[in-house]
Amino acid sequence: MRNLNTNVYVKQTKHKGKALFANRSFKKGEFIVLIAGPTVTKSTIYTIPITFSLFIDPVPVNNSGRYLCHSCDPNAGIKQRTMVVAFKNIKRGEEITIDYAMIVDKYGEEMTPENNLCKCGSKDCRGKLGSWSKLPHEIKEKYRGFVSEYLLHKLQQ
Repeated sequence: MRNLNTNVYVKQTKHKGKALFANRSFKKGEFIVLIAGPTVTKSTIYTIPITFSLFIDPVPVNNSGRYLCHSCDPNAGIKQRTMVVAFKNIKRGEEITIDYAMIVDKYGEEMTPENNLCKCGSKDCRGKLGSWSKLPHEIKEKYRGFVSEYLLHKLQQ
């Protein structure tokens, strides 16, 4: 696969399929990759919500952001709507992960029970993919500044 962003590369993993990896080290808050694609109104397992009813679909443009996998202990987050940034310091060669709850308010019918199983393997694993509306308040506070901007008004809830 051709990758125009030299910050990341995609490779096959044993348990999750293809995933995104750091081609260099990143410091907390540093830009990693922009998720790009057409704006659509129907969500899929690959789309990135940018409002409660609009989504970016990285699949048609073969954007590497489509391989951004979930972790219950993420090392990346979102700024604005589609800028992936380091939530923690990331070492070169490390998988880049995000808690999907940083971008998804709630799941629709695109999320089957099988697709919702978490495979992150972290010691803090919640067992299923998270959504903003279901996160405990303390985790929302921990993620402050690294969630999609459309979710920000819900931070006080």
